[in-house]
Amino acid sequence: MAPGKDNIAESVSVPTQRQLDKFIQEYRIPLDLNPVLPTKNEIIYPCQGKFPFYTRVCNFANYRVLFSRFLIRVLRYFWVHLCQVNPFGLSRINHFEISCKALDQKPDLDVFRYFHEFITAGDWYTFTHRKGVPSLLGMKDPA
Repeated sequence: MAPGKDNIAESVSVPTQRQLDKFIQEYRIPLDLNPVLPTKNEIIYPCQGKFPFYTRVCNFANYRVLFSRFLIRVLRYFWVHLCQVNPFGLSRINHFEISCKALDQKPDLDVFRYFHEFITAGDWYTFTHRKGVPSLLGMKDPA
């Protein structure tokens, strides 16, 4: 089970450099995001100048998270950690970014915020379609 949002200030890094390198390759994490392995005593949150995340959340989400600068920008804007957003919320961010790329547009945080609102869902955070705003695809939102 993926870690919840309440224990990230106590969590420390456990993967080895070799495991991190394999993870970076397997999940195709762009090297320009500067993935680094913290020291064994460095807590996951808060940290300065880095965006830490659990590798376990990628397996739990049951889909490949599209790691991008846009994803990081959205999470930083809302002051939320990757492991605090449920998989459906992550997929909304990724879907928006993929839709923008399909339209040959750069994903924009303000446009994303126009279509989606940030909410709590139990112990998690997520994004839902903003009520009263047309769907990106012109369809009714099933959620």
